[in-house]
Amino acid sequence: MDPETDFAITWAALPEPWRQSFLLAWEAHRAGSLGVGAVLVDPAGAVIAAGRNRSAEVDAPPGRVAGSYLAHAEVNALLGLAPGDYERHVLYTTLEPCLLCTAALVHCHVGEVRYAATDHLWHGLERLPELNDHVARRWPARVGPLAGPLAVWGAVLPLAWALARSPYGVVAAAHELPAPGLLGLARELCESTPTVLHQDSLAEAMDALWPRLRQTAREPAG
Repeated sequence: MDPETDFAITWAALPEPWRQSFLLAWEAHRAGSLGVGAVLVDPAGAVIAAGRNRSAEVDAPPGRVAGSYLAHAEVNALLGLAPGDYERHVLYTTLEPCLLCTAALVHCHVGEVRYAATDHLWHGLERLPELNDHVARRWPARVGPLAGPLAVWGAVLPLAWALARSPYGVVAAAHELPAPGLLGLARELCESTPTVLHQDSLAEAMDALWPRLRQTAREPAG
């Protein structure tokens, strides 16, 4: 059996940093914030920090940011780092880092970021090292996206959040040409009642949506 045909098999085979990141993204979604989660691992692969988006929330644990456009998952994961060299550390995140989070990685000297899903809103960001030598010197290796349904899930959760607030805004426009299937799925999830995204647990939501995630992952890009 192809592992991607079954959610439980795929989830069980997923490395722990990815599982934690996806669980944090679901927690953010359930709290009404953008569904993105991130964890930082040391050179031995141990998780040493974690964060999730809290932009639509009032409260946050000590040392984290909430209720601000700066309350991104990666920022919240990196806030507790003391100044130092983290070139052998890896940040896992469910969505490709935006300009803010990329800058945070550069300033924190983190050597690598692995992302589950491409964020088409920030197309071209990878060219920043061409413009500035200091950015190039500290630019983290960017590894991603994941293959198959997990990449679709990592993208559709925050995309549906954005569409619910601005159905035809800049985020939607950024996905129209490169990812029409993903955009269509996100619109379906926004319009369905009750929606899969109202499930209590991440496992229930992903399992229910798995066939559509697989279908979308196989659709050609626009």
